[in-house]
Amino acid sequence: MVVPVRPVQFVGPAVLVAGLLTLALAVSRGEASVYLLLVIPAVVGTGPLAFLGILLVFVGLLLTSFLWSARVPIPSGPGTERPAETPPAIPRPRRWGGVIFLGPLPLVFGSDPQMTRTMLLLGAILFLALLALTVALLLA
Repeated sequence: MVVPVRPVQFVGPAVLVAGLLTLALAVSRGEASVYLLLVIPAVVGTGPLAFLGILLVFVGLLLTSFLWSARVPIPSGPGTERPAETPPAIPRPRRWGGVIFLGPLPLVFGSDPQMTRTMLLLGAILFLALLALTVALLLA
């Protein structure tokens, strides 16, 4: 079964980008300020552009999560059948993994042990790069 990418799925990322651009415009006009609290960016706004930008970012994140999680198979109908001589393809299991940094510490996860080890290696490399950049900036 093939899952197509529907054009409506790009509405969420487009709204998210519009919100970020609106926040950038609000910061450039002095209606908002951006701060970094530990490792989390924070936006403080006093004008309508800042409010609109924050609202668009939240709506964009919600739309992206809802529209990209809905998987709709391609409808079967006349002309969509496979030729009889090709055997049906066996779907490969999806492999996934990720690294989340909580402060300087990486949290790794994955769908199987090999992917988890790969993410652990990536997290260690990113941690060492972060450490090297921090030391370089402190010594400069």
